[in-house]
Amino acid sequence: MDLHSAIRFSVRQVSSELFSAGSIFSVYSLASSFALGFAALAYRRVRRRGRANLRAISRAVFSRKLATVESVHADVKLFVLSVIFMPAVIGGLVISSNAVATGIHSILGSAFDSRGEAPFSDFQIKVISTIVLFLAYEIGYFVDHYLKHRVPFLWELHKLHHTADVLTPLTNFRNHPIDNVVFGYMLAFFIGGASGFLHWLFNRPTEMFSVDGKNILFLCFLWTIGHLQHSQFWIPFSGFWGRIVLSPAHHQIHHSNDPRHFNRNLGSVLAVWDWIFGTLEIPTQKNPRLTYGVDEEGVNPHSSAGMLLTPVVKSAAELRRALMLLWKSFSGAWESAAQRIERRHG
Repeated sequence: MDLHSAIRFSVRQVSSELFSAGSIFSVYSLASSFALGFAALAYRRVRRRGRANLRAISRAVFSRKLATVESVHADVKLFVLSVIFMPAVIGGLVISSNAVATGIHSILGSAFDSRGEAPFSDFQIKVISTIVLFLAYEIGYFVDHYLKHRVPFLWELHKLHHTADVLTPLTNFRNHPIDNVVFGYMLAFFIGGASGFLHWLFNRPTEMFSVDGKNILFLCFLWTIGHLQHSQFWIPFSGFWGRIVLSPAHHQIHHSNDPRHFNRNLGSVLAVWDWIFGTLEIPTQKNPRLTYGVDEEGVNPHSSAGMLLTPVVKSAAELRRALMLLWKSFSGAWESAAQRIERRHG
């Protein structure tokens, strides 16, 4: 590929990300989210002070210094890497959910009697499939995220996302490529498994309501509050809704560098998994002015090496340590068993 072709390809990739309605970074969903965010903050100010000062709201949410912050520059670099270079890499490394779906359907078909035609209309099946596949994504996201916060060698890769000391919608792309590959495998397993089960259950391939391949339920979240999770908009959900849906404030707590907030609010859209597994932190109505980022001595987390090389080195060291501990445990158990056998026959 010559330089001219490479430039055209890059422009097409970025344009697709910005101007496709189903993109996770479309200008349309960004505009919709931020309009709702401003409306929500204006409504709160009217209730508390009797008027909405849009200039004050803008100053609270945006800062002229954002364009000069190193963390934001790093987010931009990873955005370019994710949008232009990573789709081909991840597409080649991650088994597709369709392959998993085919395998699950085949296993279920072999293990159980074939099912007749399902007593549902095409519309009803599509509605059920949309909901089930959305829940499969949510569970897969939570399991992936939970493991990456609990397993040291996975955390070293995922930690890059938490090194952002300023949150903007671009922070959504602040992920290590290997972290993205692991996430891809997790989603393929859960979404593919759910698709295969639905195919077997309804005795036909199923489809969901989608835009550009994205589940319409996820897009409803993205077009409302999704982008505000990585932003300065403090919009909290409390009470019943705070246990069902993760508000922007929920996710900002997740990024907080206060030790009280570590490993909290691990879900994507739904808060119910955090509620069930005891990792839910309900945000307060008043903005606590959280600070973000991860402090590591001798490491610049916003440099190219700090973002791409350091996580791999540290993850490999943690994996080696875990394997050595596993080997010692196995060796110790083997020696103990051998000694017991020797005593019996001695």
